[in-house]
Amino acid sequence: MKEIQDFKLEDLGKGGRILADLYSRDNTLNGKYKEAEIGLDDLSRIKENDIFFLEALKIKADYADNRIAATESGGKDTYDSKIMKELGRQINVIINPIHKSEAVMTAVWCVLQLVVIYAVVGGMWGLVFEKSFSIFSLFGGIVGLLISTLFVAPVISSQRTKELLKNMVLRYGILLLYPVFWIGVLGLVVLIIKLIFF
Repeated sequence: MKEIQDFKLEDLGKGGRILADLYSRDNTLNGKYKEAEIGLDDLSRIKENDIFFLEALKIKADYADNRIAATESGGKDTYDSKIMKELGRQINVIINPIHKSEAVMTAVWCVLQLVVIYAVVGGMWGLVFEKSFSIFSLFGGIVGLLISTLFVAPVISSQRTKELLKNMVLRYGILLLYPVFWIGVLGLVVLIIKLIFF
């Protein structure tokens, strides 16, 4: 019994503290998370060392608490099963936590895309300037690898929800992929013109 009395929250690791926070929230204790079916009522399957996923669940719990409070302040009964199921559906659409492996694999895929496109575009311009396709491709691939290693991979691999991951991938495409793609298209047009007229 003395061991229980001497226990302090600070004795837990980071994952344990997050789990303790999630289990002790009012909306866990009053059953609203369970009623909303947002995956925050039974955390026994989650390992304490999966900090990345636990932090994502904490973000979801914070958002859920805010939405539940806003619904209550709007005069709706959050003990009504229909209201909570609809609220849970909205919360699940907005925040869908992911594991670190999904974020890392998405980052790797984006890096590979960037390296290949930069390499192809570099090679294309090598042909335009009547230089070595291979050397220009290699240079383009190295530039793509540097840019993606410095700016793409760290940002994408740190995202904790599907929505944030999708937004970051879209931004990465708009900022780094599409402009280079159009530079490659321009190189192809110039190359075709050179082949036809010169």
